[in-house]
Amino acid sequence: MIPLLLRRRGSVSEALAVIAFTASSAILATVVGGVVAFAHRAHLLPGDTPLPDGAGLSDEQQLAASLVVCAVVAGALLVPSAVSLGASAAKLSLVRRARSLATIRLVGGTTGQVGSIAVLDVAVQALVGAVLGIGVHLAVTPVLTRLDFGMTPFTASELMLPVWAYPVLVLVLVALAAASGAISLVGVAISPLGVARESRTVRVSLLRGGLWVLMLVAFVVVSRMSFHDTGVAMAVIAVFMMIVVAGVDVVGPLVVWLAAKAVGATAPWPSWLVGARRLAADPKSGWRTVSGITFGLVVAGMLTLLAVVGDSSGDADQFASALMTGGYLTLGIATVLAAVSTGVTQAARVIDQADTYRAQHIGGATVAQLHRARAAEVVLPVALSSIVATTSALVLLSPVLGSMSTSVIPVVLYVAAAICAYALVGVAVAASAPLVRRAALSAR
Repeated sequence: MIPLLLRRRGSVSEALAVIAFTASSAILATVVGGVVAFAHRAHLLPGDTPLPDGAGLSDEQQLAASLVVCAVVAGALLVPSAVSLGASAAKLSLVRRARSLATIRLVGGTTGQVGSIAVLDVAVQALVGAVLGIGVHLAVTPVLTRLDFGMTPFTASELMLPVWAYPVLVLVLVALAAASGAISLVGVAISPLGVARESRTVRVSLLRGGLWVLMLVAFVVVSRMSFHDTGVAMAVIAVFMMIVVAGVDVVGPLVVWLAAKAVGATAPWPSWLVGARRLAADPKSGWRTVSGITFGLVVAGMLTLLAVVGDSSGDADQFASALMTGGYLTLGIATVLAAVSTGVTQAARVIDQADTYRAQHIGGATVAQLHRARAAEVVLPVALSSIVATTSALVLLSPVLGSMSTSVIPVVLYVAAAICAYALVGVAVAASAPLVRRAALSAR
């Protein structure tokens, strides 16, 4: 049974999962390494060289201490989506292998045996991706030493994690993948009859909307509270910021499902009707294709705060300059994350719907019509992601909205980021277009 389940059913499917795990581990290692580097410069971590009695922090150490807050905020924005990308890769891998799981059941495998081997398969993919991601992190670290934060440039060793931390990171990612895979098995029909009839049902609860609103309200309340300890305030706000960012993926499928139902009932063209019904049938998968872009737009919204700070500082203020450098670095990492997430999920969605494309083509739909239906299937989540991202960014910026200037720089930055996000989706759709033709023309 093990050789049958572990048999490679397609290099594309395997590559998608490994690429996602690689990007996730590389980003996690780089972000955590940066936060630790700033904390070391500010002598905030245990084991750092203690300052002499009566000696205060130097100007560089004070700047580093201020930037630690910004680094933690950047980590709060980046880490949830990086982890989510790895979890999504595990789920997609198992969903696409539902037929293999059902085949094992047919030849006598128990649910426990099938589940254990399937989760092991996902864990192996995560292990390969995590190791490759650590390699990418080590390769790009020397480039990051050239960034100017208004202080003595970081060395490569400062931006790297301790040696013991890398195997720990790999183990954490593998464990996360295994856990996500195990949870996903609950939603994957592994009975032969269920897979043959494609009876997997995707449900979206209206409670998602209420939960998202609760997350937003909680962040606004916490951000306006007074704390006696700055460190505690930073930690609490960072945690709630992570909750808000993670909440984008909570409300996204619900918004897509409601909009798809409305469009499906009023669609003026057949392609929009088909695309809307596909989204209504599986809104979670539809949202995953734009979740990375949504996160990128949330980060772009946060970057408007940095633009306002830099613009209001008048000239070459050291802290404002360092803040802008960190902001653009965060946006750059978010763009890479969004690119990988969008490309992987777009291709994975086509692979997951291969049988549907084949059946529609046999039923009379041309390949061009299938492409138009897919375009409609992508445009709707993209438009909705802009609304969700803008709302989330406004809430995250709510503590400082009253002090913002009337500068047009934030608006220009956000519009530019949105245009790049839409272009990114277009590239991902175009890159996976050959898979649609291949699926439509393939034999059973």
